[in-house]
Amino acid sequence: MQHGLAISVDGPSASGKTSLAGALSAQLGLHVLDTGLTYRAVAYATLRGPVSPGGELFQVLRHELAMPGARPAPPAIVYHGEDITEAIWSVEVEQQLRVVSADPAWRRDITEHHRTIIHSRERVVAVGRDCATTIMTNADCHVFLVAAEAVRRQRRRAQYRTRPGRAVNVGPATRLDDVTREYVSRHRHGLVLDTTFLPLSAAVRAVLHQLGDHP
Repeated sequence: MQHGLAISVDGPSASGKTSLAGALSAQLGLHVLDTGLTYRAVAYATLRGPVSPGGELFQVLRHELAMPGARPAPPAIVYHGEDITEAIWSVEVEQQLRVVSADPAWRRDITEHHRTIIHSRERVVAVGRDCATTIMTNADCHVFLVAAEAVRRQRRRAQYRTRPGRAVNVGPATRLDDVTREYVSRHRHGLVLDTTFLPLSAAVRAVLHQLGDHP
């Protein structure tokens, strides 16, 4: 494939995807694409004005990737020149997110947008719910994270304790999660990790071992 290194990280909410992606970014010098942020940004835009699939939304909606480094710089979402990175986490957006995610036309648009972003980067880790099966099918390593639902709820509450305006919904794994997990488990470059009691450092080591001698 055309990338120097590409890794997909999938799994249900609060399974540790973002933490693992950040650690891999620091270790391997990868840009981080959090696909969920784009879905949230589209949900935000649909609540603010008349936008529709197949239009020109992505000309005014910019997803700036988290930059690699010892402490990866956080991503930013900009809409019509305004930073909406915090605004996309409201309860209102959370509810609209379900509508956007269930719309096949929006999913196609967002998938193509993500593919464009990925192909513009040499080294990237993509985080989401179906990265392995859609935007990064030829990744050098596919990772799927699982964790007990009760533990995931605790993690999300702790994560947002100082941000009371953020939605903290965490539910069971979805059908999409099940399909992606099955794909990853059968893939020769796939790795399924249960992070319920697994330290982040151990998860990173497992991914590095899976990559082997890949630069």
